[in-house]
Amino acid sequence: MKIKFLILLCFISIKIWGCKCADSDLRRSFENSEFVFIGEIYGVVNVPSGFKALDDFLSKVKIEKIYKDNDFAEFYKDQATIFASQLRSCDYIFDKKGKYLIFANYEPDTGFLYSSQCFYIKPFKDVSKDEWELLNKLSSNVKNSELKKIDEENIDIIADDLFNQPNRKIMDLQLENERLNKSNIRYIVFTVISTSLMMLILFVGIFKKNKK
Repeated sequence: MKIKFLILLCFISIKIWGCKCADSDLRRSFENSEFVFIGEIYGVVNVPSGFKALDDFLSKVKIEKIYKDNDFAEFYKDQATIFASQLRSCDYIFDKKGKYLIFANYEPDTGFLYSSQCFYIKPFKDVSKDEWELLNKLSSNVKNSELKKIDEENIDIIADDLFNQPNRKIMDLQLENERLNKSNIRYIVFTVISTSLMMLILFVGIFKKNKK
């Protein structure tokens, strides 16, 4: 009897425990999420979680417009799956079809997206004009920041290439040194030959004089 009571208490506790988070707003949600987009929920599948009273949800979403992607755009170009579980009190469950402004994060172990009740998620029709303007501004800032980062990385690459290039002055000195070495060799050869001829002539002259 006590065991049954404890099990029942656990279920009641799970349902009572709520998600605690700071007041949600669009800017904070944008900054704290990895993936921000307009999506159409077109399919929802309930999956048993292991507890009879609680389910997991797999929500299929068609991605229409991306505002922030953290390099996931190619992977989630057209559609994605959002996972949520009733066992996790903060999970935002997309159990109704429709179009939403969605803030989500990426789960590397499963490849699913997951969202939170702490995010500023809204049905598409409920997003105000001011919110769209702010969203576009935040998205533009992220893209400019990414472009700046790419430019800085390219500059670093170019700088590395420049530093790895031989110094022009050093190259000129090396060429000049090679030229001087060749000139010295020619001078030495000429000197040796000239000296040898002079000694030969001198030897021949001495030989003829002695012969007389």
